[in-house]
Amino acid sequence: MSKTAILIGYGGMGKRYFQALKNLKFKVKAICDKNINMLSGELPKNILLEKNYHKLINFDADLLCVAANTKSRLDILNLFCKNGKIKKIITEKPLSTSYKNCLKIQKIAKRHKIRLLINTHRSYSPNFLFLKNIFNKHQEKPTKIFINSPSAGLGNMGSTFFDLGLLFFNEKPKKIFGIIDKTGTINPRGKEFYDPGGYGTIIFNNKRKLFFDLSENTGLPYTITIRSKNLEVTFDEINNNVTLKQRPKKMEKKPLYFYLFKPKITKLKVKHKFNVYKMTCFTIKEIFKKKFSYKNLDNAVIVMSCIFATHISSKNNEIISLPLKRKFHNININFA
Repeated sequence: MSKTAILIGYGGMGKRYFQALKNLKFKVKAICDKNINMLSGELPKNILLEKNYHKLINFDADLLCVAANTKSRLDILNLFCKNGKIKKIITEKPLSTSYKNCLKIQKIAKRHKIRLLINTHRSYSPNFLFLKNIFNKHQEKPTKIFINSPSAGLGNMGSTFFDLGLLFFNEKPKKIFGIIDKTGTINPRGKEFYDPGGYGTIIFNNKRKLFFDLSENTGLPYTITIRSKNLEVTFDEINNNVTLKQRPKKMEKKPLYFYLFKPKITKLKVKHKFNVYKMTCFTIKEIFKKKFSYKNLDNAVIVMSCIFATHISSKNNEIISLPLKRKFHNININFA
């Protein structure tokens, strides 16, 4: 018997969820969206279409997917965690519009024993687990991550990229310094939203660092570079290209300032091509595994602290320590 799902939010990301659920043979019982009347012609007639998510609270299903705008996520998750019948929920990122609300979501899900995953796309991607295994296989610990991306919003893109620091370093960030773009560009998801780009550095334990440039100054596909003492992996994810550079064995005992040599360069094959709906499939599969932990949720809260800290750092022109001090918990940013 196929699993069942309910979907709240049917914008660009909601449609990808619908595609992912279809791919995994789920029966979608209901879809909720404020513009659902405009969309009814493109959806199967056996799906209940609803404008008000409160009317779905008594529905029973195997999975709830929340792809509504960030501002509404706390209310939706609060309602369904406390009063709903569904015990597995996947929500889009960024998690919420304030750090205080992120902590509320974390607390509510754990208190009501809800399996809640945030769809950061890369934590469960075979591609990134493959990259992580390259360093493990060579007994190398990543020390630096460089992320260069055109701006699609620090909240939107940062919530996926900052998560990579937690995945590869396996430790919490300690400090952050960042600058927020002041271009005034209208958010592509609507002028009511505020999610500018920015750049900066996240400092982890043992001097590990994540350098990010998500500024509005390039239109080229993003790249992710991960370095250790003797390895460098660069991933052009959208074009499915992975390049591994290695320090030659004869150089490994030399001081690190010996760099005038030709590295060994290898082109590697990705485990899957870039496709957001297929990457969402990995998250859906993860929530149904026998073993479950709240590591994904805890990491999502940490990632959001980095995003808020970047805004605070830029405004105050200072390094911000993490976790965020209580005085910053109520800062609200209207991410899409």
